[in-house]
Amino acid sequence: LDILEDAHLASGLIKTLKTRIKHDNRTGRWLSTFMARWHPASFSGEEIFVSGSMKKPRTIEVFGGNGSLLREIRGIALTAVASRCCFHPSAEKLIVIGGNSSGRLTIARRAGGHCTHC
Repeated sequence: LDILEDAHLASGLIKTLKTRIKHDNRTGRWLSTFMARWHPASFSGEEIFVSGSMKKPRTIEVFGGNGSLLREIRGIALTAVASRCCFHPSAEKLIVIGGNSSGRLTIARRAGGHCTHC
């Protein structure tokens, strides 16, 4: 995964990265490609984003804006690769939704309320 800074301000080719994260995203031809999504709000001034993963057991990963892995969401309910992930737009609670092209959805939320760096 490549994190770019101010890419929307650049013209032409983007030549420098802010951060590169090693991430197994080789989905093959039967799975949808991964699409990372930023949280629409920030918690404690930190931006976070979410992405599916090919890891076993199946995992959804939450990263900080600097590229650090903050949380791995996994469990017996997450049985399929979640190639499409997003956050609920609520700023009060961290709610992560992961899905795939078969229509399988997994919804996870932080128990106990507010997110402080997940």
